[in-house]
Amino acid sequence: MGQFDQLTDEFLSALEFLTELSADGGGMAALCGACVRVLPVQRAAILIQEREAGLQPWCASDSVAARVEAMQATAGQGPAVDAVAAGVPVLVADLGATAQRWPGFADELNRMRAAGSMVAVPLQMGVVRFGVLDLYRAQPGRPEPLMISAGLHIADLVIAQLIAGSAKSAPAAAQWWDRPLTSRVIHQAAGIVLAQLGIRAPDAYARLRAYAFAHGLSLAEVAQLVVDNRIRFDT
Repeated sequence: MGQFDQLTDEFLSALEFLTELSADGGGMAALCGACVRVLPVQRAAILIQEREAGLQPWCASDSVAARVEAMQATAGQGPAVDAVAAGVPVLVADLGATAQRWPGFADELNRMRAAGSMVAVPLQMGVVRFGVLDLYRAQPGRPEPLMISAGLHIADLVIAQLIAGSAKSAPAAAQWWDRPLTSRVIHQAAGIVLAQLGIRAPDAYARLRAYAFAHGLSLAEVAQLVVDNRIRFDT
């Protein structure tokens, strides 16, 4: 059995185990958990490219990864954003030294004292880019070529699972594609801002993101405030 064949078996076994272990059927969270189990990483997260809203976090293996992904979604910049744009993995040897490349993203990382390294692997099939698989290590350092190769292989397996899940009939498909609550709130808030200001959808998302960035909040937090009518953009 080849090295990647063994990695495939380990990933699918971990995914099946985590799906059965979860009370809600696992879903996207099981994909993140399986990545951590089979790769030499401590955290993993998946972001999906959504029309108008851009990259949005869909799952994370823990709260630290979830906060970092929320930062990228709010700032609209970071390794994941660049990975989707370029269609190639983006390596970050030291999360503490990103100010020159992604100043807004770096400011948030400094606030939460995030450390370590990461690689953002695009989830793509041909020219179609679904999103990004972010893989984190607790210590700084450039990821080894073998880890990058393994990450690319796991990314292909993640895409296969997403496609297989979306092709199934409900409710099975909902295990993979059911939109997270935070994402639904963001889209709802964008609709409210659009109606308040009479602007285009991309501009409504940009207004939400700019407000979040200026006030040190996540995009999801600002969206919830808009939905609760605690923030209005027409006053």
